[in-house]
Amino acid sequence: MSAAHRRPEGSGVDALAQMLEPYAPGEFLDSTWGVNFLHVRGRAGRFAHMMPWGRLSEVLGRHRLDFPRLRLVREGKPLPVASYLRHQTGGRQKTTIPRLKSPALAGQLREGATLVLDAVDELSEPVEELAQGLELFFRERVQVNLYAGWQTSRGFDLHWDDHDVFILQVTGRKQWSVYGQTRPYPLVNDIEKARKPEHEPLWEGTLEDGDLLYIPRGWWHVAVPLAEPTLHLTVGVHNRTGLDLLRWFSERVRASETFRRDLPRLASAAERAAHNARLREELLAAWDDSLLESFYEDLDARAESRARVSLPWVATPDAAPPQDSTVVRLLAPRPFRLEATGGVVEFDSMGQHWRFAEGALPVLRALAERRACTVAELCEAARGRVAAETVRAFLSELAQKGLVAFDVEGRGGA
Repeated sequence: MSAAHRRPEGSGVDALAQMLEPYAPGEFLDSTWGVNFLHVRGRAGRFAHMMPWGRLSEVLGRHRLDFPRLRLVREGKPLPVASYLRHQTGGRQKTTIPRLKSPALAGQLREGATLVLDAVDELSEPVEELAQGLELFFRERVQVNLYAGWQTSRGFDLHWDDHDVFILQVTGRKQWSVYGQTRPYPLVNDIEKARKPEHEPLWEGTLEDGDLLYIPRGWWHVAVPLAEPTLHLTVGVHNRTGLDLLRWFSERVRASETFRRDLPRLASAAERAAHNARLREELLAAWDDSLLESFYEDLDARAESRARVSLPWVATPDAAPPQDSTVVRLLAPRPFRLEATGGVVEFDSMGQHWRFAEGALPVLRALAERRACTVAELCEAARGRVAAETVRAFLSELAQKGLVAFDVEGRGGA
């Protein structure tokens, strides 16, 4: 990886490297990210652990999945929800519960429907681990959707996405065509529509089991199954645009009396010109060289963590301190800067300002760098500065406040 894109340990670069293997992350960032597509041949089965057919079947059977998160599409059009789901009303609160019509679902799939399941990173531990690592690296929201097909009907027509995507071929094969942009960086709610491409594809090929395909935002593409069971995951990285920066900036200038003041519609031309000049002057003064970095820092500080609850521990009053072998996982989805001054250490994360005694610095630094440590390792990191009993009490406090989670019985126990 080039010096410009090097990340420290615990930054999520390993997740990107494992996904791109054998392509190097540095080469990808320098020559491909955001500007060109990439097809990487991979060994068969390297993504199979993320969502094998058995796990997908279990997810469908055990979760109350409703439209539009779960949907069937064929030839670019969604199928009627009633053709594979029924909604049952019951209970004291008269809630509506989605129930899967298993035989009807299977019939639709046999006839060529594509099964789409959004946000599978919330339903599969290996997929969640990948999404967490990539989010830590790109510092943007990452969502993973699943697409499974059996016949030759395409799920979606030729289209573009408003975010960058990595397609991971988990099993089977699929034929892809990639065309490129017809409008630079199009938006969903744009003032001008991106025209469908009239030229031949820039690339056509078959994704095999273990292959990866990267498609930048706004690039037209289409995929077609090959009359065999096929399943792929689409990892979406939702990057911010200049319009997001402007929206954030507009909130920031609320502090300005000039911007809060009514516009002088009925004033003289000279008064209106003077007011316009004051607005421009304050705008340019606020839009300094550090604005973009301030925007990034604020996004990182406000990013929400994925749901994780350490039961039964955090719900037990006066619970015993965690054991030495207990794994402590940092839940902050973005890196944060630790600053120790005046005997305290402070940082912003998950929408909060955190403030602790300076003795917490070695524990926090170890968690920030490695993301997961045993209690024994954190006690060792603080040796000579903080007693082990104090470290355990501190970790208990962090768990109750939601900054860390405990893995008492392996990762699934947290």
